Amino acid sequence: MIEERPEVLTDRRLVGVVCRKDRPEIEPIARKVVDFLQSQRINVCMDTGSCQGVSNGIERTEISEMDVDFVVTIGGDGTILYALSQLKDRQTPLFCINRGTVGFLTETGPETAVSHLQKAINNECVIEQNVNIDSGAGDRSFDHALNEVYVVSATPGRLLTFLVYLDGIRVDFGRADGAMVATPTGSTAYALAAGGSILTPGVHGLIFVPVCPPRFELKSLVIPDDSLIEIELVKQNAPGLAVIDGQSRWAVEPKETVWARKAEGVTRFIRQHDNYYDRLNTRLVPRTL
Repeated sequence: MIEERPEVLTDRRLVGVVCRKDRPEIEPIARKVVDFLQSQRINVCMDTGSCQGVSNGIERTEISEMDVDFVVTIGGDGTILYALSQLKDRQTPLFCINRGTVGFLTETGPETAVSHLQKAINNECVIEQNVNIDSGAGDRSFDHALNEVYVVSATPGRLLTFLVYLDGIRVDFGRADGAMVATPTGSTAYALAAGGSILTPGVHGLIFVPVCPPRFELKSLVIPDDSLIEIELVKQNAPGLAVIDGQSRWAVEPKETVWARKAEGVTRFIRQHDNYYDRLNTRLVPRTL
C-alpha cells in the first residue's frame, strides 16, 4: 500500500540516524546528512554506536529509545533490519541510503541522498507500507519480522522433520535443513535464494519455503495473508531455532509448533515514488548487454 504525499515531519522536527558500524567510509556520508538536516533546522538524534567522528552537537541515544519523525539508515538491508529490530515503534518511517552490497530495501545512494532528503522533508514523496509477520511458539511471541521467520536445527547440519498446517489443516510433511515463512518483501531475500517465488506487492499473501528438502519432501506454498500457518517439529531430540530476519534467535523444543501470521503493524519506507519494479530490475535482475 502506498501513502500519497505524507507529512514526514511533525512540529518536533526530529530525525534519527543509524549507520552501519563496521564501515568507516560511511562517516563522511553521515556527516553530510547531519549537516544538511541541521541546515534545515531539523534536530538530529544519532545512534550511540554509529559514526563516532560525527558530532555537530547532535544528541546520542540508543535506537530502542528513539522517538523521532523518521529514521535515516546508512548501510544496506542488514542495517535496516537491525535498526528495525531495535526501534520501539516499528512503524516509524525509514529513509534508507545504500552503502551495502545489494540494498534492495534502500531508496538512494550517497550521491543523491541530500537531494532526495530535501524532497522528502518537502513532502514530495510517498510512503510504502510493507507487511510484517507475527510469530511465536505456544504462548511465546517472537519479534516481528519484515522479511522472514526461519526455523532451522539447533544442531548445525542436521535435518529437521516438519508437519505443516494451514488454518488447522495438515498440508505437508517432510524433512529439510529448515523452513521459513516470508512476507512479499522477504520473498526477494533469503526465500528467493532458497528457491521460492517473488511475491509482488499486489499479492496479499505470505510464502512458505523449505530449505534443501531431500527428494522434494516439502513444497513451497503461497498462502493467503489472513491465514495461520503452523510448523511442528515432530522428531524427538531434534530442537530447533526460530531466526527472525537474521537478527534474533529463539529456542524451539522438539514437538513444539511455531506459528506465523500477518502482523497488525507495517514497516514504512519513504520513497520518491512507487518504485518497486525499478528496484527489482536494477538490484535483483542481471543487466543485459
